[in-house]
Amino acid sequence: MIQHGFMVLQSNRLENLRRVTVEWLRLNPLPPLQNEVILVQSSGVAQWLKLALANDDDGSSDAGCGIAAALSIDLPGRFHWQAYRAVLGDLPPLSPFDKPLLVWRLLHLLPSLLDDSQFSALRHFLQRDDSQRKRYQLAERLADLLDQYQIYRADWLNDWAEGNDQISQHNRLTSLPDSQRWQAQLWRRLLDDIPDSQRDSGRAQIHARFLKACESGSLAMADQLPQRVLVFGLSSLPAQTLEVLAAVSRHTQVILCVHNPCQFYWGDIIEPHTVMRLFHKPYRRHNTRPDFPQLPADDQSDIDPGIIDELFSRGNPLLAAWGKQGRDYIRLLDEHDERAAYEEVFASRKLAVDLFEAPDESSRLRRLQGDIYHLRSRSEIQQQTTLPSDDRSISFHIAHSRQREVEILQDHLLALFAEDPQLHPRDILVMVPDINQFAPHIQAVFGRLSRDDPRYIPFTVSDRGQRQRAGAFRALDVLMNLHRSRFAVSEILDLLDIPVVQAALGLKSEDHALLHRWITGSGVRWGVDAKQRLQQSWLVTDDVRSANQNTWQFGLQRMLLGYTSGDQCAWSGIESYAEVGGLDAALAGIVAHVVERLNHYRELFMTPAPVREWTTRISTMMQEFLRADSDQDLLLTTRVEQKLQQWQEHCELADFDDELPIEIVSDYFLDAIDQSDLNQRFLGGSVNFATLMPMRAIPFRHICLLGMNDGDYPRQVPAVDFDLMRQDYRPGDRSRREDDRYLFLEALLSARDSLYIGWTGRSIRDNSERPPSVLVAQLREYLADTCDVDALTTVYPLQPFSLSYFTAGSPHQTFAHEWQPAELSTSEEQHDATTIAGASIGAEGKEVSVVSLRQLAALLKNPAAVFFEHVLGIVFRSPGADIDDDEVFTVDALQRWQLQDQLLSMATDVMRRDPDQDSSDALQHASQRLKGRGLLPLGHFADIYHDSLTEPLSKSLEVYRDLCSSHPQTLQDSIDLAQDDGAVALSDTLTGIRRSESGERLRIELISGQLWQGKKSGGRQALVKWHYLARIWPAHLAAQLAGPTPTHILGPDTNEVLPAMTAAEARASLLQLLSAWHDNLQTPLASSVKTGCSWLANDNGEVPSKATLACYEGDYHRSGEVVDSEALARLWPDFDSLCSNGFEQDSTALYSPLVAFWQASRSQRFSQGSERADEESVE
Repeated sequence: MIQHGFMVLQSNRLENLRRVTVEWLRLNPLPPLQNEVILVQSSGVAQWLKLALANDDDGSSDAGCGIAAALSIDLPGRFHWQAYRAVLGDLPPLSPFDKPLLVWRLLHLLPSLLDDSQFSALRHFLQRDDSQRKRYQLAERLADLLDQYQIYRADWLNDWAEGNDQISQHNRLTSLPDSQRWQAQLWRRLLDDIPDSQRDSGRAQIHARFLKACESGSLAMADQLPQRVLVFGLSSLPAQTLEVLAAVSRHTQVILCVHNPCQFYWGDIIEPHTVMRLFHKPYRRHNTRPDFPQLPADDQSDIDPGIIDELFSRGNPLLAAWGKQGRDYIRLLDEHDERAAYEEVFASRKLAVDLFEAPDESSRLRRLQGDIYHLRSRSEIQQQTTLPSDDRSISFHIAHSRQREVEILQDHLLALFAEDPQLHPRDILVMVPDINQFAPHIQAVFGRLSRDDPRYIPFTVSDRGQRQRAGAFRALDVLMNLHRSRFAVSEILDLLDIPVVQAALGLKSEDHALLHRWITGSGVRWGVDAKQRLQQSWLVTDDVRSANQNTWQFGLQRMLLGYTSGDQCAWSGIESYAEVGGLDAALAGIVAHVVERLNHYRELFMTPAPVREWTTRISTMMQEFLRADSDQDLLLTTRVEQKLQQWQEHCELADFDDELPIEIVSDYFLDAIDQSDLNQRFLGGSVNFATLMPMRAIPFRHICLLGMNDGDYPRQVPAVDFDLMRQDYRPGDRSRREDDRYLFLEALLSARDSLYIGWTGRSIRDNSERPPSVLVAQLREYLADTCDVDALTTVYPLQPFSLSYFTAGSPHQTFAHEWQPAELSTSEEQHDATTIAGASIGAEGKEVSVVSLRQLAALLKNPAAVFFEHVLGIVFRSPGADIDDDEVFTVDALQRWQLQDQLLSMATDVMRRDPDQDSSDALQHASQRLKGRGLLPLGHFADIYHDSLTEPLSKSLEVYRDLCSSHPQTLQDSIDLAQDDGAVALSDTLTGIRRSESGERLRIELISGQLWQGKKSGGRQALVKWHYLARIWPAHLAAQLAGPTPTHILGPDTNEVLPAMTAAEARASLLQLLSAWHDNLQTPLASSVKTGCSWLANDNGEVPSKATLACYEGDYHRSGEVVDSEALARLWPDFDSLCSNGFEQDSTALYSPLVAFWQASRSQRFSQGSERADEESVE
C-alpha cells in the first residue's frame, strides 16, 4: 500500500536525491499497469533519472530497478490540468481560458473593443495594421499575460470579474491606475464572450473547486489520480501548482526532490526585511547557523537595522546574490511540508529525508561549494588556507569571438582527455545562453573532424529550434513564407537541396550541382517573372520586358531555347542557354514545375481564408513538396499534420472562424512547430551542448559555460509595459533574471571536477576589453579574496594560427596541427620548402614530363601554385563566387573584365564570319547578346554601361579587322620541343597565327583588360601589367619556331606589338622555361610574376625597392601577390621569407628573358620615335 502524503527530500547533491529516489521506487513498486508519474523541467533531468532507474539491481550503492519502463514523464503545468480533470471529472481537455484558445478569442474580440474609449491604448497600438500582424501579436501578448494572471494572480481576476477594478499589492488592496483599467474591462468582456456554460471554467474558479473537493475527501474520480507523483529537480514552482500537489497528496503519494545548496536555513540573508511579508509562516525545516542573529518569528515591523546588516555580512555573498529563486521555492515548500508525517516511514527503510553531504574541499571549486554549504561569510573565506597555485578547477577564458570561444574550448577538452584516460565525452556539459547562436560555430569546429581523426570528440547539440534541425521544418519555413519571398536563387536552391523535397520532386542529391550550374548560368537572380516583380513593387521600372530579365521565367526560357535550338539562337531579345541537353534535360522541366507550383501557392496564400481552409491548403502543399524518406522524416511530417489538426480544434473551441491572412498563419504555424519538448536528445554518450535552462545543470565532471558576456547573461527579456505583476513580487513568480542567477549557481554547484567559463572579452576590431557577465564579475570578485584571479584567467590570441601557440613556454596550446606548418614557415630556422616537396623528387626525375604552353604561362604567373598542383596534388582555387540573388546594378572591375572578354570574343566571331562587318556594329550585336543573357543592368541602365564597355574596344577591333584583311590565311603550328636529357618536353598546338599573301606571319592576342596600368602620356607614368605579358610570352616564343612572327596585343585601349625574334633565341628561351619547369617540380621557385619582373625592371636586379616589396605584400593602394595567392602565403608569407629562399636567382631564371626582350623592344620603338620612353615605367 502506497502511503499518501506530501514528502520533501532535500540535498545539496542531486546524486544523493537520485539514489534515494531510485531506492524508494525499488522498495515501493506500484501495482502492475500503473505508471510512475515524474514531473521534471527538462529532458536532461528526465534522461539522467531514467538511466539510474535502468541500472541493474545488483545490491550496490548505484543499484537501480533493472529497467526504466512504465514512466509517464511530464511538465508540471500539464499535470496541473490533468489533476483538475481527474478530481472534478467534468472538465474538457482544454479550458476556454487556456492560452492556446485565448489567443484566437482575443484576436476575434479586439476589433470590437477599439471604439471604446477605455481601450484607447490598444487602439493606438493597432494603427496602420493592414496585415493584422499587430493585432495577432497583441492577442498573443494579452493571452500570455492573462494566462500568467490565472496562475499567479487569480485573486485579481476574481475581483475584476465582480466589477472591482483593484489589485492587491504587498498584502494591501489598491485601485487600478487609470491607464490600466482597460485590463479589468478586457477580462470582463472576455468573460461575456465565453458561453455561460463555460464561464466558470477559468483556472481560478476550477482551482478553488479542486481544492474544496480535495479537502472534503469525496473525490468522484480519485481512482484516476496516479498513486504516486515524483517531482524531481525543479528549482521553482508557482504557488498554485504547489497547492495542487499538496491537495493531491491527501489521496496519493507526492515526493518532491529538492536541490538545496546549504545545510542551514539561509533565506534570511536575502532581503531579510521582506521575508515575513512574503511568507505566512516561519521556516521550520532547518535551523539557522547557531552563530547567526535571529529574526523575530512573527512581527518584523521594527527590526533592528544592525541585525539586517549583520545578516548581510555574515551570509555567503554568492548565495545572497544568486539564491533568491531557490529561497522562495524552499520557503513555499515549507508551508506545505509536514516532515514528521513521513520521516519515520523513510527511516524504516533506512533512508533519510535530509541528504546533505559536505564537499571535501580539495580543490578551489569544491571549496567554493563548501563555502556555500557551510554558509561561510566573506571574513571566514578570507581566513582560509591557500590552495596550490596550479589548481585550475575554476578557470576563465577570454576570446575575441564566438568562433574562437568554441575553438579554444575544443583544445581545452582535448587536453582534458589527454590528461585523464578515464574521462568520457558524456562527463562533459557545455552550456550557452542561446544555443542557436552557437550551433553553427560548434558544427564548424567540432564537426569538421572525421570520426577516424584521433581528435574527434562525439558531440550533441540540444535545444535548437526545430527549424534549425530538421529538413522538413526548414522546407516548411520556406514554403510558409512564399508571400515574403523574392524567389531568390539561393533560397530556391536551398529548398531543392532538402532531402524530403528532393524525394517529393523525384530529384537525387547528385542533381544539385548540375541544377546549380544551369540556374546560375542561365542568368536567374530573383523573381518568378515580371508580373511578380511589379506586383510587389521591388523594381523602379514599369517596363515588363526589362522587369523580366534575370527572373526564373527568363532563365527557363533560355534553357528551353538552348535545348531546342542550340547556342546561336535568340528569341524576343533572349539568348539561348545551350548547356541543357541529353537525358538530364528533364531536370529543367522539374525546375519549371517547381517554380510554377511555388508561384501558385504564393498567389493562393495571398488570399485570406478561414482556419479550415488554411489547414487544407497547407496539408495539400505538404503532400506536394514533402515526402518522408526515413522514419525520422515520417515522424516529423506526422507531427506537422497533428499541429494542423490541433490548430483547427483550438479555433473551433474558441469559436473563431474569422478569415486569416498569410502573415498571421505563417507566424503562428512556424512558431507552433518550432516549440521544443521533453524528447530532445540529451546524455547520449557525447559531449552535450545545450542552452542554460532550469535544472539543466545536472552533475557532470566538467561543466563549461560559454558566451558569458555582459548583456547576454543574465538574459534580457523586454518587459511588457502593461504587466502589473512587475509591481507586486510574490514567491513563486517567474523572473528570467532571477532564473538565470539561480541557473548560474546550479551550474557552479553541479560541476564535480572543474568549471570552465568563457566569454568574448576582447573586441575583434581593436582588441579593447569587454566586460563579462555581472555574475562572472561577482564570482571573480569572490575568488579574489583567496587567490590571484588573473592566474586563473587566460587571454587567447585573435587567430587560431597565432605564433604564440607554437612558442615554447606559451600558456596557449592547440591540437589543430593544421596551422603548425603555416606558422613554422615564418620561422627562419625552421623554414625549408624542400621538405614539402621531398616525397616527389625521385618520381619526377625518372619520367618525361610533357607540358603545354598554357602550363608554361601558369609557371610564369605563379610557380608556387604549379608546384602544389603538379607535385602535391593541391589546387588552390579562388573561392567560388557566392550565388548572386540580385540583378546587376553596377559593373565593378572584375565584371568589366569579364564582360569585355565576352564582348571581344563575340565581336571577333562576328567579324570572322563577315570580314566587312563594322566594328561598332559587331560590338552592338555582342552587347545585345550580353543583355539577352542577363549580364547587363536592367532597362536604361544597360545603355549607360554600353558605351563605357564598348568604346575602349572599338579601335582595337578596327586594327583586328585590318590585320585579318591583310593576313587572310589562318594557320596552326604544331609545337614539339624537348630538353636534351628528355626530362621535360613541350607539346602543343598554337593558334591565332595569320599569314599574308606574301607569306608574312603574325599572331593576334586578344586580352580583356588594358595592358597598361595608367596612361602612357600626359605627364604620368604608365605601368605595364607583367601578368598579361607572362601569359602571352610562351606562345610568342613558340610562334617564332616556324619563322619570324610578331604578336599583336589587342584589347581595351591596347594596341601593342611584341616584335619577332630569331628561332634560335626563341628556342633557347623556351628550353630555359622547360628547365625552370623541371626545377620547380623539385623545389618551388621563390618568385612570382609581378614581384620578380618589378625587381628586374625597376631595381635592375639590385636591392629590392619599396615598390617591389609592395608588389608582394601590398600597400595602402593595392593588395599584394601573397594576399591573393594561398600557395605563396603557405610557403612565403612575407617578402623577407621569399628573399631568403632564392628570390633573386629564381626571378632571374624565370623572368629575365621576358623583361630584357620587352625593354629592348621599347627602346627600339623609342629610337624610332614611336614612343616617349621617358614617360613610361614598368612594374
